[in-house]
Amino acid sequence: MKITIKIYLLISINALFISCDYEDKEIIDKMNTVLSNGRHLEVEKTTTLSTAIGLFSGHNYGTTHRFTYKLRIEPEDVTWDGGSGEPKSLLFFKDTTYIYFLKEKVIRKTYTDSITNTLKEDSYTEIHAFYQKHIDMRYFFKFFGDDYWVDIPHKDFNAIKHFSNEFAIPNDNELSLKPMDSIGFKN
Repeated sequence: MKITIKIYLLISINALFISCDYEDKEIIDKMNTVLSNGRHLEVEKTTTLSTAIGLFSGHNYGTTHRFTYKLRIEPEDVTWDGGSGEPKSLLFFKDTTYIYFLKEKVIRKTYTDSITNTLKEDSYTEIHAFYQKHIDMRYFFKFFGDDYWVDIPHKDFNAIKHFSNEFAIPNDNELSLKPMDSIGFKN
């Protein structure tokens, strides 16, 4: 009985010393630009810094960083909420808007450990290119109906580039493809 109390006390004290409080700091950057085709583009980036601070020790155990992007295009009133995707460029063709963006994808691989003969999982992240097309089904001054984005293949985006100008989107370039991956066929 005394041993279990000592173990419980030891675990409790240990938990108190390594317990953390998380301090979140949110930074919102807005960039506005007028594209050469007369459209107004607003890019909003929200960066969240989360720092783990020990409750009793006051020790900084590290800071994690994550970001989200949102776009707004006027006068069409088109919005894109890309989450953790970083927008790279826009195309406008026949009243339709297209976007190219990069996003980290978690790749999980399962394998059998040859020594213990158990199934194990390993994961890593890769940066992938994505392409989307805006579908606008709104009517009556855009009060009714819905608009949304659908994924399209790289070849469709590339074909439209021949008929339209590509506009770079201001961003912090936190994500980029390796030169070998720059053809963007990962989807």
